[in-house]
This record gives sequence, structure tokens and C-alpha cells, in this order.
Amino acid sequence: MTTPSVSAVIVTYNRLGLLKKSIAKVLAQDTDALQHLIIVNGASTDGTADYLASLKDERLIIENLSENLGGAGGFNWGIRQFYEQTSDDFVWVMDDDSMPTPSALRKLLVMFDEKPAAGFGASKVIWKDGTWAKMNVAAPADGGKTAVMYGKERLVPIKHATFVSTIFKRNLIEQIGLPQKEYFIWGDDIEFTERAHHAAPGYFVRDSLVVHESKTNPEPGDIVGETLVERLPRYHYEYRNRLLTSRRRHSLLKYIKTLGHSGLDFIKAATLPGVLYRGAKLKIIIQGSLKGFTFHPKIEYVGSQKQSKK
Repeated sequence: MTTPSVSAVIVTYNRLGLLKKSIAKVLAQDTDALQHLIIVNGASTDGTADYLASLKDERLIIENLSENLGGAGGFNWGIRQFYEQTSDDFVWVMDDDSMPTPSALRKLLVMFDEKPAAGFGASKVIWKDGTWAKMNVAAPADGGKTAVMYGKERLVPIKHATFVSTIFKRNLIEQIGLPQKEYFIWGDDIEFTERAHHAAPGYFVRDSLVVHESKTNPEPGDIVGETLVERLPRYHYEYRNRLLTSRRRHSLLKYIKTLGHSGLDFIKAATLPGVLYRGAKLKIIIQGSLKGFTFHPKIEYVGSQKQSKK
């Protein structure tokens, strides 16, 4: 049987210490399938470009951007390079604080052998203390997170996942297009994997394990409980982007539910005791949501779909 070929994509911005660890973990996978590692450097100012220039591994493709395009723009760029610069069968994507265990990639590829119709897969993501990485729990295709978090099945059908060790077939990328670069940060992975889910089955792979070495381990989109003031600007994109993602589900009920979720966040931020940066959070929820009503970027396509789906 022919060994599949894989390009990994790491997107980085000003986190050189973490990037060094992530590169080492990716290159040390216990499979020969990894043919390329595409590193997208979003104009970092911490010496990242110089460090990358010093690396000699022939599998590396270094993309030093002239500006920071955010995580969404970085993944858009990296997956495009996978498609245009390689002929690999799969693209495996992650942030610079993603630390895959040695067998993570191999276990993802085993899933494709067992589920030939699958188009994508997602690893189990834990935090530094061994608990679930709360922002990176894949969503089962049939409802809430129970089957992923508490089930025992090694493979669980999913409808979306985050870009912390998620893998896609090459032909699926051609079919569904690239991540929405205009999201800049947050939500681009959910929108993209939901697009993937509508085109082909995807699976959570329980024995493919990755550690997410984020600074904290917050609940997804929890602006009310956010304690780091430097993270607040990101929530503008959260409230804007979630409305476009919801519209693409083509369900009025789900769209109303999304609006209700944002409204509930506003009420909590306004009324709960002890909310830090209350005024700033209320402003972000209002302004981000208003932007979301008129946020309509087009999806970019590659390959044979590039001309037909403009």
C-alpha cells in the first residue's frame, strides 16, 4: 500500500519559543508520511524570520509574510501553498502553540484507512495540565459534546473542529475552497470545518493526541469571564464572524439562536457582579455584532473550482 503524503501547516506570530517546540514536535512524528512543513510567519518581530532562515530540514517551506494576516489569513495562505506548491494528499493544520504527540499524525491517517469516505479529521486536544482544551473540543455531528468528551468510541463523526491538529484531504480543499481570511482571528476554523462537513464526513480521532500550550484554558467565546485585557480586541471578531458562520448554516432558527447567544452575553456582561472591563466588553459586543450584519466576504477557491465559483 502506498504511504500517503502530508503537508503540515503551522501559523505563527511573535511566539518564537512556542514555535520552536511545535516545529520539533511536528518533524518528530513517527511516520514517513510528512513530506512538507509549511510555516506561515505573519510578520513577526521577535526574531522568528532569522530563526526560520537558520533551519536546514529539506521538508520546510518558509512563508514570511509582509504583514500579520491573523490566524485566518495565515491558514488561508498556508493551505493555498499546500495546494499550489506540493502534490501531497493531505494538509494538517495547527497553531504555533500546538504540540502533537509522536503518533498524532499516524493515528489521523489510520482513520482515513478505516473510513475511506472521510474528508477530514481532528485530534483530541488537551491543555498543559492534561484536561480538555476547552476551546478545542470537536462537536459531534449529532448534537452536543457528550460523545466526544465522555464517550469511549475511538472515532466519532463531527460537524466542526478547530485548527489545532485538523487534517483535510487534498480533493476536499479543491471542493470547498480556502479558510475565510477576512475573519482575521477566531471562528474561521469552525466555519471552514462546517463547510467540510457538508461535503464529506469528518471524524474526531480519540487516540490522536495534541497538547495545546495556550496561556490559559478558557471556555470558547467567554467574553464575560475574560480576565486578560490584551485579549479583548479578539472578541470583536468573535461577534462579527459568528453571524456569518450562522448565516451559512442556512437555518433561520440557528441564526436567531446565534443572535440570542450574543444578546445573552450582553446581559451577563452588563449585570453580573465582578465583571472586569465591563464597559469595554459591552462596546465590543455591540460593535462586533453590528459589523456582522453586513459582513459578506466571498469564499476563495483553488484548482479547477477557481474559475467556476468566483
